[in-house]
Amino acid sequence: MSDLKKLRELTADFLKVLSDPIRLDILYLLEKNTLNAFKIQKKANRSQSTISKHLNMLVENNLIDFEKRDNIKYYRIKNSEIFEIINDINTIILNNTKVKLKEIQEADRYDALS
Repeated sequence: MSDLKKLRELTADFLKVLSDPIRLDILYLLEKNTLNAFKIQKKANRSQSTISKHLNMLVENNLIDFEKRDNIKYYRIKNSEIFEIINDINTIILNNTKVKLKEIQEADRYDALS
């Protein structure tokens, strides 16, 4: 397998990790805070098992890490550059949405004139 093909596969796998709204919520909760799983669970309004599953996936993919204090794991963002990527994706989505809305408005105007 070529290096470029392997990189594309790794990129796709990485984007899959970001593709879940719950994991994005967790990342945003940890953007400026270090929180334990219980606080994340309460703030995200999700079950313990759901939060645990998503925290493990984020840890496995090196997006967050944790520090144990008194037998409690406190989670934090491992690399804040992740938010630059998320913001770039958000910008693309917003720009695409604006284009689609403009196309719909123009189509509506055309239909009204017909």
